[in-house]
Amino acid sequence: MPNIFLKWFLTGSVLLFLNISVFSQTEISDSIQVADALLDSIYKFNFFMIDLSYTNNKSTSKEQTSEDIPAFISDFSFLHKTGVYADFNYTNYIKTDTSSYDLDFSLGYQKDFFNDALDIDLSYTYHKFNGIDDYKGIDYNQKINLNTGFTYKMMYIYANEDFYLDNKNHFTEYGVSNVLDFDDFLIKDDFLLIQPTVSFTYGTDYWLYDIYESYINNILLPILKYRGYQTDNISVEDVVEKYLDNNGLSTSTYSYQGIDFVVPVTYGIGSISFSAAWMYSIPSDKLKAFGIKEQSGYYVSLSFIF
Repeated sequence: MPNIFLKWFLTGSVLLFLNISVFSQTEISDSIQVADALLDSIYKFNFFMIDLSYTNNKSTSKEQTSEDIPAFISDFSFLHKTGVYADFNYTNYIKTDTSSYDLDFSLGYQKDFFNDALDIDLSYTYHKFNGIDDYKGIDYNQKINLNTGFTYKMMYIYANEDFYLDNKNHFTEYGVSNVLDFDDFLIKDDFLLIQPTVSFTYGTDYWLYDIYESYINNILLPILKYRGYQTDNISVEDVVEKYLDNNGLSTSTYSYQGIDFVVPVTYGIGSISFSAAWMYSIPSDKLKAFGIKEQSGYYVSLSFIF
């Protein structure tokens, strides 16, 4: 497999491996993005990809303590030359007393238009979590992902939409990447990719009721009671609404949720590559009101394409 396909895949999928998110969970992007002129002959081939990754996933816990939530991530993908692809992902959280892991299986289709300047990617994901609830993240089994992007020279501008079929949550991510590509960096036929990316997330906040129920009952409820609110027989939703309203914020709305910075660096030769990335997330004022703080993290991965 010529390394042009490895470069295309890695360049177009900076978010494939991992996002540090304001949801304090590991997110696997379901879409395969496009990188400019490298697509000239991509549809002539089928190929598999195996990616093995580790992330420290530094996050703020529901008890408001900063900690690492390390995880090993195994990802197996197949891309058919027609644009149809399948992906299986296993994420194992390794710092737990009880075995905790995510399983994701995705089927999708990607199509390009206007000489590869515009790409659209539609996929379905079945998700299953097993283990400690603190690592569960958003509670769902199925979602639909729609990703569209525009490539101009070495810039990639994209919008990514996640629709959760098991609840009322949906999220939109807007981002831009700058791809810096260096061929024959150390030896002949190797390459170095640097792809700084910034993205903004908008979405609903119904997920707060489930993920932070303990925090709501143990922290927010006493705060409201101290401030003189009637808290007898009050629902979780009412607690959230009153607390946010008291802080000049709203809930049960689609709104800005945070900004993420990712700086991945990839070195590859042939069909093998090594990637490392630093990530930083700044939550919105609404999420900060829940005690979610600015977060940083890193990941490293080894990829094979054949």
